[in-house]
Amino acid sequence: MAQKKEVKLEDIAQELGISIVSVSNALKGKKGVSEKLREKVQKKAEELGYEMKISDDTKIDRKKYYIGIVVAERYIKEFPSFYMDIYKRIAQETTKRGSFTILEIVNEEKEKSCQPLSFFSDETVHGLIIIGEMNEQYIKTVIKMSEVPVVCVDYYGTEQNVDYVVTDSYGGMQKVTQYVIDQGHKEIGFIGNQKATNSIMDRYQGFCKTLMKNRLPERKEWILSDRRSDGYGYQIDFELPEQLPTAFICNCDKSAYLLAEKLQELGYQVPEDISIAGFDYYGYQNKEKMKLVTYENDERAIAQISVSILMRRIEGKHSSGEIRIVEGKFIHGNTVRNLKS
Repeated sequence: MAQKKEVKLEDIAQELGISIVSVSNALKGKKGVSEKLREKVQKKAEELGYEMKISDDTKIDRKKYYIGIVVAERYIKEFPSFYMDIYKRIAQETTKRGSFTILEIVNEEKEKSCQPLSFFSDETVHGLIIIGEMNEQYIKTVIKMSEVPVVCVDYYGTEQNVDYVVTDSYGGMQKVTQYVIDQGHKEIGFIGNQKATNSIMDRYQGFCKTLMKNRLPERKEWILSDRRSDGYGYQIDFELPEQLPTAFICNCDKSAYLLAEKLQELGYQVPEDISIAGFDYYGYQNKEKMKLVTYENDERAIAQISVSILMRRIEGKHSSGEIRIVEGKFIHGNTVRNLKS
């Protein structure tokens, strides 16, 4: 994976059309910029992934906060775990700011029965980050009982006093689908249960919109569910139809590689016979000679933005109810055949 370019003050200044001095003053909390501009600079810095460098002679009075992190047990049972990686990045970002994280892993029974979080009885928690989609009623209960600022990561709902930081599932899937179409494919299937999570639903809708824009039909027999609809089942599997399209687009890389294995068992070659594209670019990048066409989420930016928003909420510098979409990038691979050549 290519190393991400270091973001500098001049990059932020150029994006906003202001001076480097103004950017520096805004990020360091100095006078000379309005609160409106300061917040605008901070948001742009988060979006670009800027990391504040603190010299040894710079004295910053930082308050220590305890941040509760909640993740469902089903998301970390399998290795590698995207959400555990997000947690580690959030923990690192929190530590940089002189604060601490407390992790609570919630099992299915506790989630379904809406039991309270255990760390609230033992620790003073100043803010909460919920990673991944969970039972809607459970999230509402946690928010109501916690009485602290809450940020949800890779999930969005309708609660007015919560901030949401999500991956660009809708836009990213449009890019993946358009690439497959640009390679000459007109018979395209989708693998993923859109009823299981908001993320899969967004990816499915991005897929459907791109087909519609290109005046291509959505064939129901090529829309395959890969998991349970209730959100709790995380085991991925599906059956292939008798008649196959020329390409499948999968809601995640795990489904994509499972599809490749099923096709190979049936005597098909990827991409010579059937093309495959995925989503997430996580955990399966080095699988043999197959380099999947997919979309990479920016985990680092997700963590930085989530922690920054929560810290500002705790300190009363940020109003709630915002949805932040974090863009990723398209990944070229060798699993989609060019039918035009």
